[in-house]
Amino acid sequence: MNVSSLMQTRTDSTRDHILATGRGLVAQRGFAGMGLNELLKTASVPKGSFYHYFSSKEDFGCNLLEQYMSQYMSRLDEILTTKGPDARTRLMQYWSLWTSSQTSGDACVQCLIVKIGAEISDVSDEMREILEDGTRQIGMRLSEAIAEGQADNSISQTVEPDLLGAALYEMWLGASLVAKLSRNRDPFLNAMATTELMLPKPHQHTKDMI
Repeated sequence: MNVSSLMQTRTDSTRDHILATGRGLVAQRGFAGMGLNELLKTASVPKGSFYHYFSSKEDFGCNLLEQYMSQYMSRLDEILTTKGPDARTRLMQYWSLWTSSQTSGDACVQCLIVKIGAEISDVSDEMREILEDGTRQIGMRLSEAIAEGQADNSISQTVEPDLLGAALYEMWLGASLVAKLSRNRDPFLNAMATTELMLPKPHQHTKDMI
C-alpha cells in the first residue's frame, strides 16, 4: 500500500469513526440533543478533525443519514433476496426483524427514521429530503418484493404492489411511533396481523367433493 492509499484509509477510518459515534449519540438523544462537544469528546477527536470532514452539524447529519439509508437498503435487499423462502415469507421476516429491533433495549439498532424523522423535518430541508428519498426507495423495494410474491404464487394477484409497498411501510412507521408512546409491543402485534391480511395468499382451489 502506497503512502497516498494509507492516508486515504486513515481518513476514511476517522470519518467513519465520527459517524459511528454520532450514530450512537443521535440514537440515544436525538439530533438536536447531541451536542458537537459531546460528539468530539466521545469520539476522542479534536474539533479540527470534525470540520475537516464536515462543514457543519447539519452537513454531518446529512452524511449520517446518507450512510444510514445506504446500509438500511443493503440490509433490506439482503433479507428480501434470501434463497429458499418465497417472497411472502421473506417480507414477513422483514417485519418480524423490524419488531425485534424496535423493541430492543439497544437504541443503536432501532430505526433512525423513527427516532429523528419528525424532528429534523422541521429544522433541515436537506436532511428531510434525504429521509424522504430513502423512505420512497424502501417503499419501492417492498412493492417489488410483493410483485415477486405474486410471481412465485405466494401472494394473491388481488393486491396492487405499487400501492401496497408504501402503505405497509407507512403503517409500520406509525406503529413504531405509537409503540414509543405506549411502551409495549401491541402496536407491532396489530401491524403484523394487519400485514398478514394485506398480503393474502392465493386461494387454494380444491377439487369438488363428491
